[in-house]
Amino acid sequence: EDAAEETNEIFRFRHNMLLRFSNISGQDGLFASANRPLWFISERGVPTALSHRMRYLAAGTPRPVKAFCSGLKHGHFLTIHDRIGRVGSQRLTVFGGLSDVFSNYGLFPGGGIYARKIPLGVTVRRVSLINDSGISSSMHPKYVMLISRELEVDQSHLDDDGLSSEERERAKAEKEAEKTRRQVEADLGGFDVEQEWVEEIEREDCFQIDQAFGGAPPIHQAANEVWLVDAANGWKVLDRYELGQFEHAMTLKVAPLTNVEQETNGPSATSTDLSSGNGENALFIAVGTGHVDQDGEDVSSKGRVLLFEVKKSSNEKTDEMFSLSLAYEKDILLGPVTSLSCLSCENKNRLVVGAGAEVTVEQWGSGRLTQVGFFHANMQVQDIILFKTFFLLCDAYDSL
Repeated sequence: EDAAEETNEIFRFRHNMLLRFSNISGQDGLFASANRPLWFISERGVPTALSHRMRYLAAGTPRPVKAFCSGLKHGHFLTIHDRIGRVGSQRLTVFGGLSDVFSNYGLFPGGGIYARKIPLGVTVRRVSLINDSGISSSMHPKYVMLISRELEVDQSHLDDDGLSSEERERAKAEKEAEKTRRQVEADLGGFDVEQEWVEEIEREDCFQIDQAFGGAPPIHQAANEVWLVDAANGWKVLDRYELGQFEHAMTLKVAPLTNVEQETNGPSATSTDLSSGNGENALFIAVGTGHVDQDGEDVSSKGRVLLFEVKKSSNEKTDEMFSLSLAYEKDILLGPVTSLSCLSCENKNRLVVGAGAEVTVEQWGSGRLTQVGFFHANMQVQDIILFKTFFLLCDAYDSL
């Protein structure tokens, strides 16, 4: 009898746990009806397992999904869940292909993190969600981006100096006469004139280019912009702000800053007490930039801090329109702004700026930023992470 029971246990009937499916959002593969249901699909020729959503399933049972069918129209599929308890309910769920939001991008309903490509035609440097109920919603989330695009600058104007051959010869003769006069004065005065002429010799204004060898080629320049986009509307660009020439977008932070009014009655201005609730938080989009002009890094580095507000308006069709409004800008002469953080302390939110080898704490009030604290680092500040009132700083040499 024991041998017969062991034989029956070995050859006990089991339902098929691997079920084929086809044409679900353009995908074919296998569905594993195990204690943790899985989807097996081919991702670039490699098998990939995705977890099924367990929202309506009887978790912990041997087979939460008892049956599966994928032969419905429009890529729909049907699942029958395990009964909960001896006398419980058994749910039949029809899935409309994939989730309603991402059905066009081939994402399966399940756990895990998924990625999809959104071609914007530019390089996205930074992106941040505007987590404000008055601006973003679950149906229309708004994002702010720092982007850059490559431009070809035409230099055909350098192919010719705009002078005729006679004017060019006359200018060269005048230059040689002036050089001879200065050389005679230098010989009589006993000093060397060559170093005075080096800049003028290098920057020759009279030239002639042989077009047979080609003209001046176009050069590449980067144009940086700040974008406000609506993710639910095909990532439509609602508004944009173009940065200056040779100005590079470095960092981005969406932060609520406390408006701290300054008392100007006495010689030393002090901030008002906010314990009574007079100080209000205003949401700003802080952008840090750095300047690298045509002279390269031979000039001193500098940057800017830009504070934007998102303005909301309605048109005749009562559609809400959002735009970026520049509220304030501050020149930073310490170096390019590479880090922006929000410091919350004593019921006040302040902006922490990392520029060059300096860390400054900026306070918003009276429509401008005022420095209220600083720290001297040894090298270029790369990033700053805040934990309560502790600063975790990393630089270009000393690490953390």
